[in-house]
Amino acid sequence: MYIATSSQLKRYDQALLDYGYSIEQLVDKASDCLLKHFDKYQHIMIVCGPGNNGADGISLGIKLHQEGKEVLLCLTGKEEKLSQANRYYLDQAQSLSIECLFVSEETLEEFQKSVPHFDVVVDALFGFGLNSDLRGIVKYVVDLINNIEVDVIAIDIPTGLNPDTGKPYNSCICAYQTITLTAYKLAFLNPESEMYTGKVILELLDAKSFHEEMLFSQPVDFKWAKYHIKERLYDGHKGTYGRIMHVTGCYHYRGAALLAAKAAVYTGSGLVTVWSNEKVIDALSLFCPEVTSCQRQYFDEHLLQGKEAILIGSGLGLNDDSERFVCELLSHTQVPVVIDGDALTILAKHPELLENHHSSWILTPHHGEFKRFVNFNQTSELVDQANAFAKKYHVTLVLKGPHTLISDGNETYRIMSGNKGMSSAGMGDTLAGIISSFLGQGYLPKDAAILGTYLHGLCGDEVYKEIIRLLLQKVIDQIPQMNEKSEKRLITKRVRFVIFFHLFLKKVKRKIFQKICLYNKWRKNYMDKVLEITQTIILL
Repeated sequence: MYIATSSQLKRYDQALLDYGYSIEQLVDKASDCLLKHFDKYQHIMIVCGPGNNGADGISLGIKLHQEGKEVLLCLTGKEEKLSQANRYYLDQAQSLSIECLFVSEETLEEFQKSVPHFDVVVDALFGFGLNSDLRGIVKYVVDLINNIEVDVIAIDIPTGLNPDTGKPYNSCICAYQTITLTAYKLAFLNPESEMYTGKVILELLDAKSFHEEMLFSQPVDFKWAKYHIKERLYDGHKGTYGRIMHVTGCYHYRGAALLAAKAAVYTGSGLVTVWSNEKVIDALSLFCPEVTSCQRQYFDEHLLQGKEAILIGSGLGLNDDSERFVCELLSHTQVPVVIDGDALTILAKHPELLENHHSSWILTPHHGEFKRFVNFNQTSELVDQANAFAKKYHVTLVLKGPHTLISDGNETYRIMSGNKGMSSAGMGDTLAGIISSFLGQGYLPKDAAILGTYLHGLCGDEVYKEIIRLLLQKVIDQIPQMNEKSEKRLITKRVRFVIFFHLFLKKVKRKIFQKICLYNKWRKNYMDKVLEITQTIILL
């Protein structure tokens, strides 16, 4: 499955034409995909617009008619303004004596009386190219269809639904089912779009695929994370799982450094060092005693020796010292770096650093921070700009927002975890800490970014089940449990002593794998099972 914006889909269609397909061939392939979804209907009304979405509808109507079904084609455009494909298939329909009704002010009453006599109404008015409110006859037709008790199936996308945001224009078809072609529309990721789309079914044309060339996004879900996450070694030790440096925090933003550090520890980092000011260091001993520290006064390249990853920027502050520190570190380091928060603001002032860096970089901006690097107006532009930026500067971009976009310029991904409750201060710091942990454990930058973001969202989803507005501490406390849900032993706790046992709990006809994580207490496994082993994690 792939996810695409409207601009990507337009380029995809053009690529098919450039490859050698005619528009009539593509319409024919589209209607072939649609045909099987109407087996249970005998009386079918297809409402067609003047463009290629309407041509899909007319072509479908011809094939349904040839199967012996009753078909009424209702056309909303003026004959002289029909697209090439629309005109081509309309001529065929008329030659087969398929009933056609041109909907106008004079025929509105006839159209209104006809609708209730059909089993299903097919929405083939407009596809993903619509970018404005509905007007005139089309708006009337949409409102009328919505007010009549009849099954409605939308082709590609319900008419009136913004293909990139999932928000309706002034009127929108409320479909029972949407049969979408080529790829999932970005709109469908918005859960509010479901009231307009109904059940979404993806159909792929029997044609050359350009999904990867067009940088369509791949969804990241639990299955993806489970496959890519690594098992911890039986004989592993703290040095095995990464020595990472966090250049974070300042007098005013101590919490950012603490949250990032604890998130890294909970995600399984072997050794975490926080390079910060005295106030942050004092707080670390209470908040996260597993972390080591050093005081940040001036840049010392020797402190980075032996480190597998660096996080810089979370709560760093914006002053001359911070700016100088960021520039020096990014200019000299050969270690993979996660650049977050204030470091992004500083980096935007020094684009030359982007053009000349010597290590792998992961940038984690939200939309506002990304605007400091590039300008964009619409969502589709944002995706295109993000992909172009990542490719140009050879970075991995984590563009935070609903269903966070991750791109390295060659592949793009959409994170299928997270929720609106996570719009809270400190969430970005926690995410940066998780990503830095995976990066330090030896994951490729792209995989570290994807796994970290997905895990972060998954933790948020678990907590969101209990409360609407998430408490940041609870999100961090979910990290080990979510790692266990990936069926990988990623939990490592630096305490005075750590006892690790692997737990397998066999249940008849139930889950084979069960987990027990202990936070500040002991828990016992269930009795009368095949294996009775307790995994104990003691936090001090």
